[in-house]
Amino acid sequence: MKTRLIDLCKPLALPVVHDLKRVGTKRAFFCSRPLAAIKSHRLSRWSFIHMLALLSITGNVRSQSLDDYLVIAAENNPGLKAKYLEYQAALQRVPQASSLPDPQLSFGLFIMPMERYIGDQVAEISVMQMFPWFGTLSAAKDEMTFMAKAKFEEFNESKSMLFYEVRAYWHALSLLDKEIAITKKNIEILKTMEQTALTRYISGGQGGSISGGSGNQTTGNTGSGIGGMSMQGQSTASRTSTSRNIPQMGEMNIMGGRGTMIDILRVQMEINEMQNSLALMEDSKIPLVARFNQVLNRDRNEPVVLSDTIIAASMPISFAEIPDSIKSNNPMLKMLEQEESAFISQEKMNRKMGLPMVGIGLKYNIFKPRANSESMMNGQNMLMPMVTVSIPLWRKKYTASVRESDFMRQSIHEQKQDAGNLLMVNYEEALKDYKDAERRVVFYQNQTSLANQALNVLIVQYTTEGSNFEEVLRMQQQLLDYRFKYLDALIDGHIAVAMMERLMGR
Repeated sequence: MKTRLIDLCKPLALPVVHDLKRVGTKRAFFCSRPLAAIKSHRLSRWSFIHMLALLSITGNVRSQSLDDYLVIAAENNPGLKAKYLEYQAALQRVPQASSLPDPQLSFGLFIMPMERYIGDQVAEISVMQMFPWFGTLSAAKDEMTFMAKAKFEEFNESKSMLFYEVRAYWHALSLLDKEIAITKKNIEILKTMEQTALTRYISGGQGGSISGGSGNQTTGNTGSGIGGMSMQGQSTASRTSTSRNIPQMGEMNIMGGRGTMIDILRVQMEINEMQNSLALMEDSKIPLVARFNQVLNRDRNEPVVLSDTIIAASMPISFAEIPDSIKSNNPMLKMLEQEESAFISQEKMNRKMGLPMVGIGLKYNIFKPRANSESMMNGQNMLMPMVTVSIPLWRKKYTASVRESDFMRQSIHEQKQDAGNLLMVNYEEALKDYKDAERRVVFYQNQTSLANQALNVLIVQYTTEGSNFEEVLRMQQQLLDYRFKYLDALIDGHIAVAMMERLMGR
């Protein structure tokens, strides 16, 4: 049965990376570079993953649609298909390396028959098969087998990078989608606050139109009745003849009216800013969706299904087990191990190549009877076995090939050591990111709750007393920022878990 690529690419619990950048105090996403495995502040810089066959999703709860997208990416991504075909091509080198050299067949025809004792020789046919020294072919086969296994681990690495890219973009889209929803809701809240400010402005204006003196004070003709502006209708003599408390009251109404109008303008400015940020978010979603679909090798305008909620991430295994799991399962380390074994076999093969090769063959001489010959074998054809041995006399090239393989083996060993050290560094970074995200989730959840309570109190105070409107707007902005940072923390936790799973080869 033909092996399907998708059978080797079943989704794992883990996902190029792009940068998620903040624009001012509002949020917007930009795909600055593919996740060749680099993350600005959300994603780690270096990682690999190994997946062999059908593996179930482990760890934290994920939307089923994300698993479906991983399957689609495994089936359709041309880059992953190319790596799989490279692995298949490497497998074809195994029978090539383990095969004997082609036999040699020669045929000679005498233009003038050669006189022999047993007749006239007219032609000869020979066949020869060379055999390398014992163990040479098996060493060559082992080398190609290990190199093919290394190609398979390279395929696993590409697969993990693809899955990580899918997950990264999917989480980025989820975050952007939730922030768009929060921004829209915040705009509605600000519009409600605008109506409240407008109501206070109107009521304050009406109160100012009837304000004036007492006792012998006359109000005079009123103007538009906006927050004490009716005082302009009074004569100078009338204003000076009254008690000094009367113009002071009129001045306070003017300032009150202007203050209410400023409140309306402030909230309208905030709404405009929010609407501008919302438009930027929605525009930023378009290239992000296009990039996500490009990874899946489908139409760039294809809609992406996202989860309704984002929940906190959790580690699939205990922290103490993760380092050992990384060392034993990481596909990059496995690839280097296979390459090291391949160069060990290559060194063994090169040593064998410095030994003689043995050839075994047959020669068949064709004779025709010669007249007046007294030989009993006159005209009889002759079959002659042959053995030949090569003499590897020039030793420098064989010695150099052995040393070359040994140096390459040492180089791969050092690369493996360096990769292992770097994996542990990435593990520590991912662990730090996870703990930081876990801490920030709790922190911003509490801060959001407190800010929401403070905002409710400020709104009540403003509605009843008309004070602290600027503080209301500031607290509203603070609450919005806490909600954004809370979502950031949730997504950072998922990315950290995905990084751990990639390092462990899950």
